[in-house]
Amino acid sequence: MTPTLRLVVGGAGLFAGLVALTAASAADLPPAVAKKAAAADMAALQEKLDAIAADPAKNKGAVRTARALALTLAAYGEDGKAAAGPVLAALKGKTPDAKKALEALKAGKGGAGGLDGYDLEDVMSPFRVAKSGGLNIEKDLQAARKGGKMDPAEAEVLGARCVALAEYTVKLPNDKAKTSPAMTKSWERLSKDMAAAGKAVAEEAGKGDKGDAKKLSAGLKKLDASCTNCHNQFRDE
Repeated sequence: MTPTLRLVVGGAGLFAGLVALTAASAADLPPAVAKKAAAADMAALQEKLDAIAADPAKNKGAVRTARALALTLAAYGEDGKAAAGPVLAALKGKTPDAKKALEALKAGKGGAGGLDGYDLEDVMSPFRVAKSGGLNIEKDLQAARKGGKMDPAEAEVLGARCVALAEYTVKLPNDKAKTSPAMTKSWERLSKDMAAAGKAVAEEAGKGDKGDAKKLSAGLKKLDASCTNCHNQFRDE
């Protein structure tokens, strides 16, 4: 059995192990928001691992999203990084025994394994539609832009995920973004725009009933625009 499959087949206890390890802070997000996002990402990661284990051939797209979720968990603090490192390494087939990495997580230990080896396609995977293994972020943002609203609980997690993913996106300019220093700076600016918009959405949505619905709607539109602006400049297809 491959290291990846050893991990996903034994994935039933992953959620409990990561809960104990993930810190309640991420970048500049309020601790309460980061904690909710971490819990949501842990649950989503468990779901992806279960789907991969059940039918690897039909869930190849979920593997990249699982890698991305390991990265977002790492962005929520040093404890999250310790927990996510072995998961990412196992999903990339870089550990000799992924089952041992999983057992370390279940035992409440970070274990070995860095966060190297990920690429832009991994980081962008959560934006893809759910049927392709993603988390539907892009479609949800488009729907929010057209409809003018999104459930605050969902918006809070979506915004936080965008903040976490932007931390990696800014470091991974694509080929077009590397054609000149000016293009690289534009890539970095747009990545930071996504992070700033995601943070604004997460913070406003995190206020729940006390939040400003108009401000949240405007924030979601700005977040969607940050994605569209980047695609218009750097996406080839």
